[in-house]
Amino acid sequence: MKAFEGIFAVMMTAYDEMGDIDREATCRMVDYLIEGGVHGLVILGSNGECPYLCHHHQKDVIDTVVEACGKRVPVIVGINERGADPALEMARYADEAGADGLLAALSIFYKLDEESVQDYYHAIRSAVKIPVLYYNFPSHTGLSLSAKSIAALAKKENLVGAKETIFDVEEVRELVRETGDDFSVFTGMCLNIAETMAAGARGAICPLPNVIPEKTVALYEACKAGDSEKVRELRDEVNSFAPLLASSPAPQAMLKEALRLLGHEISVCVKNPLPQLSNEQGEVVRRLLEDKGMI
Repeated sequence: MKAFEGIFAVMMTAYDEMGDIDREATCRMVDYLIEGGVHGLVILGSNGECPYLCHHHQKDVIDTVVEACGKRVPVIVGINERGADPALEMARYADEAGADGLLAALSIFYKLDEESVQDYYHAIRSAVKIPVLYYNFPSHTGLSLSAKSIAALAKKENLVGAKETIFDVEEVRELVRETGDDFSVFTGMCLNIAETMAAGARGAICPLPNVIPEKTVALYEACKAGDSEKVRELRDEVNSFAPLLASSPAPQAMLKEALRLLGHEISVCVKNPLPQLSNEQGEVVRRLLEDKGMI
């Protein structure tokens, strides 16, 4: 089986006026991202508001995206539950619906030892036939494993990759070193893709490609080709979009506003208790896109 690699766009979750999944908007976003050149789609990720979506809505997203994608690129489904039972329900559903992989996080409430974490991932891996990636996002999940521990877990449970949403490039390098060539390490942000790919990462799983798919893909291709001049040029350009991610502790509404201003029919609403878009945040988005000549 070929390892996952490239730019995987973490899709925003679109809602209709009733707060249900806007399937038409979702289908349009699938086409837009694939036409923009992304190598894969991630749905129900942290920026897809997965922790605050009921299972009915999660299943709607899975069905809509898998069907709209039509196997043009891989679709990876985020699993982010606090218990094994709900996680297994969604993992099995994604597998049966035709998803190509799972990105499994474990948000903890009680402190867990590594054996308990291993049991959780063993349950998920044993329940599905599709590949599973580990989602390392310690600042949000509360679960912090070392690179050696992640590598040991991956080997024991036959995980195929990991998303590393951390700033420590050396930790990414260590995970690459501790795992084999068939294990795909992804950075969780396009903002450090040059550094992490130089350390052996296979690409990025990030929400920023929603706004600039072509640029993020071009940066990945330059990194892969070792074109240092092109990397510097594109890295600076991609990093200039950081305010869309850094101006709020929860950037989902800002990213949706960026899409709306770019002409996509998508509501900027997010699920409670995420903060709705403020006037100040809307102005940040508008000014950035105006400065870029995008609107």
